[in-house]
Amino acid sequence: MAKRHRSSDDESDRGSSRRRCPAQRHLCVVLDDWSKGYSIYKLDVDGFDGDPDDADLDLRADRLPLPPAFRLEVPEDERGRFARFAAAGSRIFALHYSEEDRDAPVLVYDLATGGLAVGPVTPVDLQNRPKLLAAGDMVYAVDRRGGRRDHSFNFKALAPHGRRGWVWSSLPAAPFDLAAMAACHAAHPDGRTVFFSAHGKGTFSFDAETEEWAWRGDWMLPFRGQAHYDAELDAWVGLRCGGVAEGLVCSCQVVAVARGAGRQEKPEWKAAQVIETDDERSMAVELAHVGDGKFCLVECRQRRDRNLLHGDGDDGRWLLCATTFGLRYDKDGALRPTARRGRCYAVHKKSNTFQWRAYGMKLTD
Repeated sequence: MAKRHRSSDDESDRGSSRRRCPAQRHLCVVLDDWSKGYSIYKLDVDGFDGDPDDADLDLRADRLPLPPAFRLEVPEDERGRFARFAAAGSRIFALHYSEEDRDAPVLVYDLATGGLAVGPVTPVDLQNRPKLLAAGDMVYAVDRRGGRRDHSFNFKALAPHGRRGWVWSSLPAAPFDLAAMAACHAAHPDGRTVFFSAHGKGTFSFDAETEEWAWRGDWMLPFRGQAHYDAELDAWVGLRCGGVAEGLVCSCQVVAVARGAGRQEKPEWKAAQVIETDDERSMAVELAHVGDGKFCLVECRQRRDRNLLHGDGDDGRWLLCATTFGLRYDKDGALRPTARRGRCYAVHKKSNTFQWRAYGMKLTD
């Protein structure tokens, strides 16, 4: 039988089916800006075109894009507790436990697909004020077992488990009070190890495969909160801790993972000032990794004059000012920010107890 000859149109169709849309970098912001719960906004950081040093940038603040990518309705807790959020990969996890709804599930929103998955029920032993820590494709949760006087706590992981979806698993407790003392954490590029630094205790690592803790030294990683691995620098990158000026970012040598090893030497690190913040107006700063060696520093600050934007004063008194940048080492080995671009957004904030959250994601639209 003669073989069928494919036309040029056939080949074109096959070629176009192979081609994929290039991945775009996004900043995802979670705000409590409506009466019934939380909104998730997706911002295209490649469209940022402002100068972060422009003093008038906040006077030209934009509105957040409407409608939001997703809205999560959560009843207000009489005890003032708010939902907990974390992000891993393209997913945002929302956890909310209350005495009135003990069977409340974890909700998993995938920004890549727009799908919402109903995860497992929130464990009762995460009912106080759990802290969520993202590392790799997993989300860790830690909470005290009793009140403030109880120094024991629960340590759990939320991870994908085939057809069962997302599953909670109990893990060995850390050799320190992870809920209160952990200053920062960073996922190792080996995909299985997470490093934690704790005030007064030093630095420990947790192996997700063997479920074993190891002490690495009495030194601290130089970060506040979550640090991110940057393959171009072959280093962890995060916000500088220690009572220094906001807007200071540092890179830190990745600690080698030696199974069963004891004390290791303190890694080298370097810092760079990405933005200058106004101490009187700045409320908080977060760092997001948006992919391809790019980061986004997000500052929440008060506006100078509520009535200057759009002339109506209806957009609240808060600004989210986002600055994208890269990092490199100069000829002298100093850390320098590169290609900085900024944009400001006027935002509402319903509550002073829930701050806001910012996550970086690389998505294919």
